[in-house]
Amino acid sequence: MTEPPPTPAPCPILHLDLGPLDLNLLGLHVHLNEVVLDIEAIPGAGNLLGNLLCAIAGLLDGVDLSGVLGNLLQNLIDALIRLLEGLGAGGAARPAVPPT
Repeated sequence: MTEPPPTPAPCPILHLDLGPLDLNLLGLHVHLNEVVLDIEAIPGAGNLLGNLLCAIAGLLDGVDLSGVLGNLLQNLIDALIRLLEGLGAGGAARPAVPPT
């Protein structure tokens, strides 16, 4: 007999843990004790949405987000400096034509 293939592990999509909430909505008092919301995608045959969400959730696995964000911020700063220099703001620190 052949054994069935192992069930794929679910992919965590969202974990939201809200503590107690007290709301006063124009005289309507709402008390919410605690809400825990866990959403998992289950991949496998016939699970189109589960397969899609697991693939999307796995796109950033192994990516150094701090390095990527650091490079993006540095590029943005460099572009702003070039823009300001092009507008003449960079010339404020340079001396004007020397007096004669």
